[in-house]
Amino acid sequence: MLTQAKPYISRIDKSFKEDYSRNFQLTILLSLDGFSFSIFSPEKQRFVGLEVYHFSKLQDELKLAAMLDEIVMNRPWIAYPYQSVIVMVDNTASALVPAALFDEKEKGTFLAFNQPYKDNSRIATDKLKNADAVNVYYLANMLAVKIKDLWANATIVHISTVLIESLLIGNKHQNIDSKVFVNVRKNVFDMVVIRNQKLLFYNTFKFSTKEDFIYFLLFAMEQLRLNPEKIELILCGLIEKSSEIYGITERYIRTIKFIERNKSFEYSYVLDELTWHHNSLLYNVMQCEL
Repeated sequence: MLTQAKPYISRIDKSFKEDYSRNFQLTILLSLDGFSFSIFSPEKQRFVGLEVYHFSKLQDELKLAAMLDEIVMNRPWIAYPYQSVIVMVDNTASALVPAALFDEKEKGTFLAFNQPYKDNSRIATDKLKNADAVNVYYLANMLAVKIKDLWANATIVHISTVLIESLLIGNKHQNIDSKVFVNVRKNVFDMVVIRNQKLLFYNTFKFSTKEDFIYFLLFAMEQLRLNPEKIELILCGLIEKSSEIYGITERYIRTIKFIERNKSFEYSYVLDELTWHHNSLLYNVMQCEL
């Protein structure tokens, strides 16, 4: 497995000094088929590093924990003490509950509405201040223990928490009736609709083909009475203009854009050649109140 523990992308600015890691903030995105992280300098309000690891989808979180050990073995400084560490967990085992309805004692009941029971997992919750909601999700015990073992001060959140909160913050002062955002993951996409600066809709859809992708997207838009000829669709995540899912989407939706670079921060020149929307969550998490 050691052959997989090498970065697909590695861009680290020379201003980052491993021995001074406490002066930086680390943000991690973790899934069964990938590991990536960004390094942020709070003093300069600048992102100074990014690494991305791709590997064949692992069977479970036990193997993912072992993969983390191998990555850290090759790059010990990743597990050095940082000023803060945020770990985004990428899975589909979550449910969004309005804050007014949420009861901590009933979190398992809320999650059971749309998620099958998962063994060897705990039920975690994230508060979404801007969405006025609570995200309830399964977090594998083994993975939670490994994260805390490597980064004792880590804040663990679900990937959808960061997606929703960062989009609401980024569109807080835009008086546009409705916007549709799609974040593409591996055979999964998240759909977020913001109307008048508030969260109107969020859901996650699994897809295998480009036809699956466009069917779920158009069906959800139809249910929300969103006109594909008039609505603006903003894309982020694992999607390219050359991809099949982009091509079929272009046939049905008039206005398609990729999410723009967050202008609230600065970025090292070493990141300039990278496609920004691929890793937008690793950057946008810094503006979220987590």
